[in-house]
Amino acid sequence: MSADAGGLSASSEALPKEKRLAKRREFLRVYEAGRKLFSRYSVLFFAANGLPYSRIGITATKKSGKANVRNRLKRWTRETYRRQRAPLGIDARALDVVVNIKPNAAQAAWPDFSLDLQRALRRVVSESASSRS
Repeated sequence: MSADAGGLSASSEALPKEKRLAKRREFLRVYEAGRKLFSRYSVLFFAANGLPYSRIGITATKKSGKANVRNRLKRWTRETYRRQRAPLGIDARALDVVVNIKPNAAQAAWPDFSLDLQRALRRVVSESASSRS
């Protein structure tokens, strides 16, 4: 397999930059205007964004551990979100979702963390649907 073939498949499945929250004001808008959900390993905030797609922002404080631990948790969060976007129809809801990873997530195993975040994302989708009705 060539290096290009590997790069193409990775980039086609990657979460595009426009579907990520990056600026402080975007995070603050979700915190102030949105709703909050708690799960075992994270706190999720979500608000409608008026765009044709959903975006995600991820935070992990230094309480979670050193940079390599925080980066691993953020990668896990992005991967779980990316895999659940289509099955849950998250993009159709046009939401901004901010995931604040709790410090106890540093001790979590990938299957536990992923399952917990999947459940939380399902709740985000169901609560966003009920608030629109």
